[in-house]
Amino acid sequence: MITPQCTEEMYIGCQFDTLFENEMTAYTDIIPALGKADHYPKYFYSHRKPFEAVMVLSDYSTEGWRMAPMVVNLPLDYCLLAVRELGRFHGECYALKEQQRDSFESMISKFKEARYGNDMGDMKWVEIMKTGPVRALKATRESIFNESIPDEFLQKLAKLAADPWEYSKKCVIPEEPLAVICHGDYLRNNIAFKFADEKAPGKPTHAMMFDFQTLRYASPMIDFATFMANSTGYDVRQKHFETIFRTYHDELVQTLCSIIKANPDDLPQHYSYESFLREFTRYYMYGFLIATSFLMILHEPMENIFEMEQWTIEETVKDAMTRGGARLDREFAAMVYEMYKLHQRFGMDPM
Repeated sequence: MITPQCTEEMYIGCQFDTLFENEMTAYTDIIPALGKADHYPKYFYSHRKPFEAVMVLSDYSTEGWRMAPMVVNLPLDYCLLAVRELGRFHGECYALKEQQRDSFESMISKFKEARYGNDMGDMKWVEIMKTGPVRALKATRESIFNESIPDEFLQKLAKLAADPWEYSKKCVIPEEPLAVICHGDYLRNNIAFKFADEKAPGKPTHAMMFDFQTLRYASPMIDFATFMANSTGYDVRQKHFETIFRTYHDELVQTLCSIIKANPDDLPQHYSYESFLREFTRYYMYGFLIATSFLMILHEPMENIFEMEQWTIEETVKDAMTRGGARLDREFAAMVYEMYKLHQRFGMDPM
């Protein structure tokens, strides 16, 4: 990957130093410590100087890896591969935390918050972020799910989502004992799949994560919730959520136990299935808020994303309320319904 020269304003505005340093930490510190370099793009070289940086990685497409052909609503086989890979990554990072605490602490001390480290200065994007939850809750009240969800629950969600930026900033603060090294932006755009079976060339066989620019030390559900809200659809989650979640959790526990030489039954309670599901209940809102400002562009791409710069605030809000149409409204409403059912299961209020 080669990052070309850019203006000083662009460089500072996108927190390029932070993004680049996180990526370097992933390839020079974390991946070597995991001992699974073959699970990631091969790292060759990098250097950085003022307003210019270079990183050279392997072209993994030559080895059969490519992006999922669908941009949203990944089929079940893709979902299972993606969450299994995420579970393996989290399990290996938990093993580092359990066995090599000093090295682990040294690694996470190098992370810099790449998304929520600064105040949001783009007022149009602020309006998009605030408009997304409003649209989602409106869609919920107009959907088949409305009769199943108490209005009190929707009002609580609306209050929490009134300032998505501040809410999300709080979500990425690590809380023990479940905090772990997170990819930070785990969704379809940052996952490659391998299609190596000659008998079924269209069927994916492996998943690989890449793009570690938003590394952070936080709840593992930051990653899982981001993936579920932005890369899966309700039709798959409705039928297969438990299978997906158990696939992730089983892989995490098996990976952790194989490294630290432990029996799953002997792990602390916070590693249990119910503990992780409760954690997901707490953090699904985080993935949902990303989805309300991001999925519309995936469901209905813009011919020229830069045309937004010419829009007024009113035009920006109108677009955020309608882009993606009824199909996206259904997805938003379904996520709200899922959050309600999970909170009801555990007797939890949105928080």
